[in-house]
Amino acid sequence: ALDVTNAPVIFSHSSTRALCSHPRDVPDDVLIRLKENGGVVMIVFLSKFVAGEFWVAGGKVGATVLEVADHVEHVVKTVGIDHVGIGGDYDGGKLFARGLEDVSTYPVLTCELLKRGFDEESLGKLLGKNVLRVLWKCENVAKEMKEAGAMPSEERWGEEIYETNLMKEEKLMKMDMKNSGTKDENNTASG
Repeated sequence: ALDVTNAPVIFSHSSTRALCSHPRDVPDDVLIRLKENGGVVMIVFLSKFVAGEFWVAGGKVGATVLEVADHVEHVVKTVGIDHVGIGGDYDGGKLFARGLEDVSTYPVLTCELLKRGFDEESLGKLLGKNVLRVLWKCENVAKEMKEAGAMPSEERWGEEIYETNLMKEEKLMKMDMKNSGTKDENNTASG
């Protein structure tokens, strides 16, 4: 996406691969490109993306608010406060970092970051202003592209690394056509 977009990119539910080696987490070289793009990575609270599947802290399995704060700090140290947000993933995730089990616990993360020296302005950016800035910029880019007559593109930019819904539909249609052709041949032969 960073190679072809005119708008800033949002990694909505990720953490940093430097601190947790999960494929969904963002490596530092991509964070640097994200800064150049003007985008934001939103740190997720799901334990497996923050500290891995088998992290043990305080005698319990699973990440804590401390590890989430470590990810926020890593992004800030790598690319600056303007490129980090929070993306808890409460709408379907399981096993959240301890201390961040639901939205009522956001103040726990805020307090931890205050202890680490974050000021009110930085916290405002982290807690929503950064992602709002990116969304406004995306709307402006869309408006500019529309005014310039640019059309949305469905072109693929390289090999797919996963099977898209379109690919699945094409496979099903081919199977249906093949199966209906076999039925017609059988009906003709017995007919």
